[in-house]
Amino acid sequence: MERQRIQMVVTDLDDTLLSKTKEICEEAVGLIRELERKNVRFTFITGRPPYAIQRFAEKVRITAPIVACNGAMLVDTETDMVSEQTAMPLQPWKNILEKAREQGHTILVLAGNIEYTLKETLWTRKRKEAGREVPVIELEELLSRKDIYKVNIMEEEGKSSFASLLPAIREMQKDYSIALYGTSGCEVVAGNVNKETGLRKLCRLCGLEPDQVLAVGDNENDLQMLKAAGVGAAVANASEKVKETADYVCSNGYTQGVIEAIQKFVMETDGK
Repeated sequence: MERQRIQMVVTDLDDTLLSKTKEICEEAVGLIRELERKNVRFTFITGRPPYAIQRFAEKVRITAPIVACNGAMLVDTETDMVSEQTAMPLQPWKNILEKAREQGHTILVLAGNIEYTLKETLWTRKRKEAGREVPVIELEELLSRKDIYKVNIMEEEGKSSFASLLPAIREMQKDYSIALYGTSGCEVVAGNVNKETGLRKLCRLCGLEPDQVLAVGDNENDLQMLKAAGVGAAVANASEKVKETADYVCSNGYTQGVIEAIQKFVMETDGK
């Protein structure tokens, strides 16, 4: 079957479009600008919450809504307003979060438009020093809220192993979408949410079909998105499972891999 012409490019941020130092090079900025001139839309599909995407959205030309929090939020780039959002109940996570806090791990909970932590850690202190405040909140204050969009648990170096939490976390997979980062952390959103559902909502808003999309990613929370897209590309530093799933594995990693995929599937095929 002949492949549809690519009408939109979507990319993950961390370990995909961003370099190891969390930057976007000028070559990528220029190429993304060229996409707009070719009437090909461009945006991010990322696990990050909206506030943590802003500086990258200001760096490049975003021409479609941004999918944030692994699909739990769609953000209108013209107004910075959240156009769609899917919340999740936090109460079932109480025991896991209490144990993670006791073990000293970093816990981030996005409630409304603020990302809170349950305990100050080395990670949150570093973010504070870099100018990003992560307010501490008691778990009890969050459990009954109806505007919880994402939970992130990250193993804190020198503390008890995050792996001890895995059996209980895996029990939650029947009701929540959970992206595990090996044995060092996880991201949690509502059970009917992932990057594929975010991509499909995005396509409906843009009047496109998923098979008109080039999607680029690196980690296992990108798997469904890569399967659903017309072309799913894995950067060279992607996990082996992602590489096995992708339609195309880039020779280059990080930003250069995204550039390679755009050149191959948009620029070289333009007009063909």
